[in-house]
Amino acid sequence: MTTVQETKISEQSGFYTVLLESPVPIEGATASALSDQLDMLLDGTGFSVFTRNKEATDGDDWEITLIHPQQPDMNQLQNILIENDLAHLTARLMIHPHTNWLEQVHRDFPPLTLGSFFIYGSHYTGEKPDGLIALNIDAATAFGSGEHETTKACLMALETLKEKFLPRKALDMGCGSGILALAIKKLWPDCAVFAVDIDPESVRVTARHADMNGLSVSSAAGDGYQTDLVHQNTGYDLIVANILAGPLVEMAPDLNKNLNRGGYGILSGLLARQERDVIAAHQAQGLFLQQSIPMNEWRALIFQKQE
Repeated sequence: MTTVQETKISEQSGFYTVLLESPVPIEGATASALSDQLDMLLDGTGFSVFTRNKEATDGDDWEITLIHPQQPDMNQLQNILIENDLAHLTARLMIHPHTNWLEQVHRDFPPLTLGSFFIYGSHYTGEKPDGLIALNIDAATAFGSGEHETTKACLMALETLKEKFLPRKALDMGCGSGILALAIKKLWPDCAVFAVDIDPESVRVTARHADMNGLSVSSAAGDGYQTDLVHQNTGYDLIVANILAGPLVEMAPDLNKNLNRGGYGILSGLLARQERDVIAAHQAQGLFLQQSIPMNEWRALIFQKQE
């Protein structure tokens, strides 16, 4: 069973870190896979995931640290670890002195060039390259800064549709930071874009990012396709959902119901071993798989609804 230890670094109100320790050394490949898995599992809980090689440039012994701006729910974390076969990890909670930890994280978030997109944080004051689509997205406030493989794969999928598709209405299901909703608006400025997430914080961040980029995106918190914003505007030419394999399978009928004929669905948040189940669930709805985009052990799938 996952154990929890608590170390108080300071009496001041500050941020919290949880160090996940293993009984055996964590090699780099394992740390990367665990980091990706935790990024997805902890989406919406307030945790940000960081990895560091304890041996610096020598050796291969990594540690995984979770950062939270408030007192984290350790019982929730413990249950997530146990349910996902990670109960061998020891969680050590540490309270740190008060600091603007978000600014510190932002300083460590360098600009990214992904295909035709240039993604940068609000701390960045350098030049934006000519010919690239600039997106101002801050890290560590909600999932989706562009660094995760699933976000990269979704952006690649959107680019593949750019030259052959002109959506009039699009939906970002499980919007996180709003990066995919904003990318859609940048690629197709005349498209009406809607974004929804079960986490109100994600919706707040999405609205903030839309303002930062001078883009119009309608967003709301709610229960997936049951959200008022979604069904009041149903009939989407494009739906993107970068969530998890289980919810993708469960929501396949709702995606099909809300997607116009000839429209496309871009799905990610699934591992290679989960690809078959997600494909089967959507093919059962009559959707056609157009492309599978691999990104290390993660996948993004492009489906089309028959005209």
